[in-house]
Parts: sequence; structure tokens; C-alpha cells
Amino acid sequence: MPARLSDTELFTELEPAAGKLLERHLKMAKEWMPHEYVPWSRGRDFDVEPWTPDQAKLTGVAQIAFEVNLLTEDNLPSYHNEIMNAFGRDGAWGTWAHRWTAEEGRHSIVIRDYLLCTRNIDPVALERGRMATMETGYSTGGKKPLEVMSYVAFQELATRISHRNTGRFSDDPVADKIMARISLDENLHMLFYRDSVSEALKADPSSAVSAIAAEVMRFEMPGMDMPGYRRKALQIAKAGIYDLRVHHDEIIWPLLRHWGVFEIEGLDAQAEQDRKALQEFLDELDRSATRFEAKRDAALAKAERRGTGPIV
Repeated sequence: MPARLSDTELFTELEPAAGKLLERHLKMAKEWMPHEYVPWSRGRDFDVEPWTPDQAKLTGVAQIAFEVNLLTEDNLPSYHNEIMNAFGRDGAWGTWAHRWTAEEGRHSIVIRDYLLCTRNIDPVALERGRMATMETGYSTGGKKPLEVMSYVAFQELATRISHRNTGRFSDDPVADKIMARISLDENLHMLFYRDSVSEALKADPSSAVSAIAAEVMRFEMPGMDMPGYRRKALQIAKAGIYDLRVHHDEIIWPLLRHWGVFEIEGLDAQAEQDRKALQEFLDELDRSATRFEAKRDAALAKAERRGTGPIV
């Protein structure tokens, strides 16, 4: 079996494919204007009429989901830096990183404008959250470039699903339209990274399988370091917006099946070991998702019997 490639060798070999994927992306991407999605007629001056909690129309969980999604998007400068460091600033990889960053920038713009214009969130708390999140920043923790590529494939799909479910859960057609539009961007970004990993699997299958396995088993959303994230993520999971079942069924497995991770032959011993560990992890993740669903369903049934209903 062939020896593993160095990072430089691999990304040099993948450069032509990256160029083709970038060209495909530019043909598929649609220009859109954030300001056209915001209901400006609902806006009022905060210095004249300060924000109060009763002005919000979104439910508590929907507010939390929008806040988490927005603060995650706000950390774009850190993501840009990490992507550039991992993929390089030259050629198709550098061009992609800049284009990806420019497109991602629209997301925080439109979500923030919507939330502030509709008064669906405390603007002071939101700004303090933005400051705290960006001051913390984001780091890949020294991941190898191929690991970063694998991670962002999963992360872009997870963000697409999270945004789309948040819009649907909002019970606001305007919010739903905004999150649907953002999700289209996230899907195209996922396709670029997904198919880049596919090319890496052709060029160096053992390194790619090891990287995929590592990123599945240690996956965390990039907003993990924002204030109160774990508490908010649990509330989002209890509402069914993004939980272990969604993560297992709609994020991890669709990509693993697309790449054919468990069908690839000729792997080296380390990759085989990593793939075995991945299968064991997935089995436990499935069991954990089932336990969480059962616990959540039991809590909802108990609340209904008491007549209290779910807390949202």
C-alpha cells in the first residue's frame, strides 16, 4: 500500500481539484442582499423606546437558538484565520478561503439586523455576548490540514441543519425565510468541503480515513466557547432543533455514506484501527441518541399529564 503523503504533497496534488470545485461553486452561488430580507418597517429607535422582554415574539428556545447561531457566525475572523493557516493563501485554496469568508459574512449581518429590527432579543446582552465570543476566538487546536478539511465538511452540514431547523421552529415566516436562505449558502460550502475530502480519499485514502474518524469522534460545534453554550445547547436539544439524533442521522452518516468510508479497501494498519474505533463510536452515539430521545419523551409526557406543557 502507498505511503501517506505529507500535508504539502497532498494539498499540492489536490490543487487542480480545488480549482474545479471553486469554479463549480462560483457558477452555483446566487447573489443575495441581506437588507432585502429584513422587515425594516417593524423597526423602532432604541434610544426612544428601550428594549423590554415583552417585545420579543420568538419563544425562549427560539431566541436561544438564534443567539447561538448568530454568535457562532460572529466568530468569522477566527475561522478565516484558521482556514487560511490550514489550506494556505495561494492558488485555489486561498481564493476559496476569501470567497467563503465573504459569503459567510452575510449571515451574521442578516440575522443581527432581523433580531434587532424585530426586537426579538435583548440587544445589550447580544452585544456583550458578541464581545465575549470574539475575544475568546476560535482555534483548531493545531489540527492537521486534512483534519480541518474533514471537520469543516461536517460542520458546514451541521450549521445548515441547525439554521434550517431554527427557522422552522421560530414560527415566523420572515425568520424562516432568512434561515432558509442562509442554509442554501451553507449547503454549497458543505459541497465544496465534502468533495474536497472525496478527492483526498482518492489521493491518500489512509490519511483521509484517519482524519475523518478523528473529526467524527472529537466533533464540537465552533461555538463551544461562547458564554453559557452547554446550557443553551441542551435547551436547543430538548426542543429537537439540534440533538444527538439529528447529529447522528443527518450530519455524520450522510457524509460517511457519501465517502464510502466503511467500503474503502487497501488501508494501512493505522487507518483500519481508526475506522474500527469510528464504528464503535458511532454505535455508542446511536445508543446515546436513543437514550436522550426516551428521556426527553418521558419528560414531555410527564409535563403534559401535569398540564404544564414543555418549557419554551
